[in-house]
Amino acid sequence: MSPARADGPSWVMLLALVVPVNIMMALDKNSFALAAPRIGHALGLDYVQISTVIASLAWSYAVMQLPSGWLVSRIGPRRALGSACLLWSLVTMAMPQASGFASFLTFRIAMGAFQAPDWSASVSAVHDWFAPARRSRGNAVLLGCLYIGSASAGPITTQAVTAIGWRHALVAFGAIGVVLSLLWLLLYRDGPHRGDRASPPRLTAPIAAALLRSPRFWAIGAFYLCVLSVQSFYHVTLPHYLMSARHLSYASMGWVFALPWLCLYVSVIASGFASDLILRRTESVFASRAVFGAAGAVLSAVTLEAATLCTSTAAAITCLCAALAALGMCQVSIWSLAQGLTRRYVGIIVGWAGFWGNVAVGIVPIVTSWMLAQGIGWSAALAVPCLLGVLGAVFCLVAGRHGPPLDADLS
Repeated sequence: MSPARADGPSWVMLLALVVPVNIMMALDKNSFALAAPRIGHALGLDYVQISTVIASLAWSYAVMQLPSGWLVSRIGPRRALGSACLLWSLVTMAMPQASGFASFLTFRIAMGAFQAPDWSASVSAVHDWFAPARRSRGNAVLLGCLYIGSASAGPITTQAVTAIGWRHALVAFGAIGVVLSLLWLLLYRDGPHRGDRASPPRLTAPIAAALLRSPRFWAIGAFYLCVLSVQSFYHVTLPHYLMSARHLSYASMGWVFALPWLCLYVSVIASGFASDLILRRTESVFASRAVFGAAGAVLSAVTLEAATLCTSTAAAITCLCAALAALGMCQVSIWSLAQGLTRRYVGIIVGWAGFWGNVAVGIVPIVTSWMLAQGIGWSAALAVPCLLGVLGAVFCLVAGRHGPPLDADLS
């Protein structure tokens, strides 16, 4: 059987089920940030409060990454992601009942906790359905659908909020998520590369100790922290930047918000195929994953800082697009590296990286908003995530060092 035919069921499962759920996940994640200017105006919340509410999802999401990774390894993507999607969608539908800072904070924290298994389950689904030689392109399509969701969130949310109000918009988004979660639970099946279903992996003390002793294990977490330090600007701060620093209207902000995410979508698709091509040509995981990802981290940090120095709005938006596009190289690299670090504990490795990445999402935007509130300019405020982005290149190179799977000698 040809590779294309062998991959047929894998692509069907990915495109028909994994992709729609992840598009909806990205839409739900970004919808509050995009509705925030109207919510803050209606309820009298200031910019630091709004930034705290937006970022708070990452607090519980980060804390729950490790138990969620263990859960995915134990029960598989079907039950983990289906239940998570249903719960976070119900919270999204309930969020319009909030009436102030404390209640919004509570809902967002609950949403982050319930959403925590999403990425571990999705990356595990790609691992289970795609052979190693073609896994980067599966990861690229998975990442691409997230960014299509983020790109479409801009115009969809701003237009929906303008037309029907932010409360009805959140209810509608949550209802779509409920439908998708039920379809996932009914139709998703385990992939051929999942491993021994009769003996699911157990995170024993010796295995945990072996992971914690590995510099590669720590480096992959640190790399993702640095990557999401840069990417958190786009999730949390970009709407405010476009309206306050570039003086765009609310409606036009939604369309411009979409442009960097569309560039990231194109980038991850191209990066997935490019990374696999480099691997075929060089037979070097280090060159195709680690060096590739490190180059993206440096390029992204430099171009994001350059955006703040542009006097022209068009030039600034171009730099913003280039910076987020460069992160596509990082995103493809990190999940391919994570899948190569282990034979049986992909969910745990992904959960570990997700924990540290979301620590950054939960802290860096609040630091940025506080610096802006103190009168510090955009260039200085964004120097923090940009410096972390450059540091991330070093961690990527460490994470990609050659070595056997971390659980090679463990049962």
